[in-house]
Amino acid sequence: MQRKSAYRKSLDELLSLEFTGMKLGLDNIRELLSLLGDPHKKIESIHVAGSNGKGSVSAMLAAALQANTYKTGLYTSPHLVDFRERIKINGEFISEDYITLFLEKIWKDVDRLHATFFEVTTALAFAYFADSGVEVAVIETGLGGRLDATNVLERPLATVVTSISLEHTAQLGNTLQEISGEKAGIMKPDVAAIVNVRGELKEVFIKKAKELNSPIIFTDEYLTPAEYETLRSPLLGSHQEQNLRTVLATIENIALPLKINLSIEGIGSTQKLTGLRGRMEEYDYFPARKNKVNLILDVGHNSDAFKYVKKYFINNNIKPIVIAGFAKDKDIEIILKEIKEFASSFVSVTANSHRAISSIELAELAKKEGLKTIVSTTPKTGVDEAIRIAKSGDTLLLTGSHFVVGDFLKEVENTE
Repeated sequence: MQRKSAYRKSLDELLSLEFTGMKLGLDNIRELLSLLGDPHKKIESIHVAGSNGKGSVSAMLAAALQANTYKTGLYTSPHLVDFRERIKINGEFISEDYITLFLEKIWKDVDRLHATFFEVTTALAFAYFADSGVEVAVIETGLGGRLDATNVLERPLATVVTSISLEHTAQLGNTLQEISGEKAGIMKPDVAAIVNVRGELKEVFIKKAKELNSPIIFTDEYLTPAEYETLRSPLLGSHQEQNLRTVLATIENIALPLKINLSIEGIGSTQKLTGLRGRMEEYDYFPARKNKVNLILDVGHNSDAFKYVKKYFINNNIKPIVIAGFAKDKDIEIILKEIKEFASSFVSVTANSHRAISSIELAELAKKEGLKTIVSTTPKTGVDEAIRIAKSGDTLLLTGSHFVVGDFLKEVENTE
């Protein structure tokens, strides 16, 4: 009980750093890692950046590696329910004791450096992976790439860039080309880059690859080996087929012996092996089951993500009731235009985040777009309201951010 209390205290101190804002740059993380003996230099890694799909790609890569019996680390963000989701080895969360002892050890330096939440969490991940004897770690960027704290990796097995959208423009730039330049910043000399972009954005990566003498493989030009032709993504949505191609191109271009049959088996078991959640996840919620309606959870949070979601529902001739909440800095009006094209009605909710738009304000925006709208409060309340108005056989979609899905899961699964 004493250690549990110490863990909660340490975790609360770490989480409090989220309110101090973000800071791009590598000086702090390099100093923190130097104090820890540079653990990031002791592990093999695959580095993943992108606007949409990086969580799915990272999870499928980790699953393929696990199935090939590599001790595999997986570092992702943000978490849905438990902070420890961010740092896993072979699908198992980092231990509370390790977090507690790590933070006790390093906290004076965190204060001295005014380190950010993400810098400390990244240092924690690298230290845990090195101390645990991880053979290869899949490392997902937090924001951007070039100045992201994870970009201390000097020679990963591969760098991977998933699809790119206009996001975090204040930090990354106002155009897709500028944002692509920041994502391309994870590319390293002589290290293969697997990139899922199209059209003129390719030129940004081609230029960078020439500077670094890096082999570059574009997902849309990649020819899937015959052995993988019947493999389909275990995750719902046509966009996941693009993510799968990105994964296959990556595992075919890293210097690790991988067995095709094991990789296929691992990818097919991604959710089971890695615990990936909230990607068009069909969720078994008792009130929905009792009322014979279907509930899907998705963490999509920008307009490009909703284009893919829209395509899934239209292709399957489904008009769901959409329950959603968003961060204030997202392109909400554009997202609502996408939702209007496939939803039967809309329920606005507010996530438990200082960045969230209120459900009342969101409902006003939804009504302006012509959506039949109900104002609710929390994500769970919104889902319950949608179940109440749904007819047997209807589908519900809870979406808008990790915070929305996470808040719902915390409440219905009684998790702190």
